Amino acid sequence: MNSPFANIFIALQSRIQDQVSTITYIDQDLGQLKNETRPAVTFPCLLIDFEDFNFEALADNVQTAEGTIILQLGFTPTGSSSSSTPIDYRETAISYYDIEWNLHKALQGWSPDDGFGYLTRKSTITQKRHSYLRVREIRYRIAFPDYSTKPTIQQTTATLNYQTQINH
Repeated sequence: MNSPFANIFIALQSRIQDQVSTITYIDQDLGQLKNETRPAVTFPCLLIDFEDFNFEALADNVQTAEGTIILQLGFTPTGSSSSSTPIDYRETAISYYDIEWNLHKALQGWSPDDGFGYLTRKSTITQKRHSYLRVREIRYRIAFPDYSTKPTIQQTTATLNYQTQINH
């Protein structure tokens, strides 16, 4: 893949599958969790998107890119977490916090590849919904250089022909 976004996406999928096996579905965010009907995903799921990338020009048509990776972690609630619920059931009902925490530990300070910066968590929110879904949104910042439009320099090798004359 040539696109840095494609490479980050694939690296994220691989990292999360290796480090947080409790997340059963990882894909691009194409709006799967926006509808009130049950989406075609398995839970817990993680949807990945890129937002608000800014580019700054450097020399030789090189740019730096910096922006946000948005991770939507979706769950179906498993029960009540009220104080009147027995502790074992409450812990099951809020177990998504542990999944989120394990995800964070796998990603904070991690770099998708040598050419990229490290992920830094910037915010976490719970999306307010009327549906049966619980969605936690976690935002990470990343920066990387973009050399894709840097002109290539073609080098040629010059050959010198010379003759030596000796006069006697």
